[in-house]
Amino acid sequence: MRRERDRGGRRQRLGQHGMVTVEMAFAALGLGVAMVFCVGILAVSVGEVRCVDAASQIARQAARDDLGAIAEVEHSLPDSARVDITRDGGQVTVTVSWPMRPWGGWLPAFTVHATAAIADEGGGS
Repeated sequence: MRRERDRGGRRQRLGQHGMVTVEMAFAALGLGVAMVFCVGILAVSVGEVRCVDAASQIARQAARDDLGAIAEVEHSLPDSARVDITRDGGQVTVTVSWPMRPWGGWLPAFTVHATAAIADEGGGS
């Protein structure tokens, strides 16, 4: 049987003093893991928006045959991003893919990609 002690009109069981501390430690750890997960998901979402924006900009510039503007947009992308431009039947299609590692090297990479298509204004090549 556990001993009980009277503390200010309340009875408290002896031997359970550190329980709240352990629970708070686990809660803080869980909160930290959740925060890291949320920041990673936010980074992937921002990466996808960057791919969509780059694909549409490159498609517009490729339709006009503006190689300087295409190079400028490609330069603004990370080195690991890949840009594919295809012309088919009077249409320019651009696909931008970017393998992202929002949590460093200890979790798998996410590949975000976007595709944009527009009518070819320059007559194609």
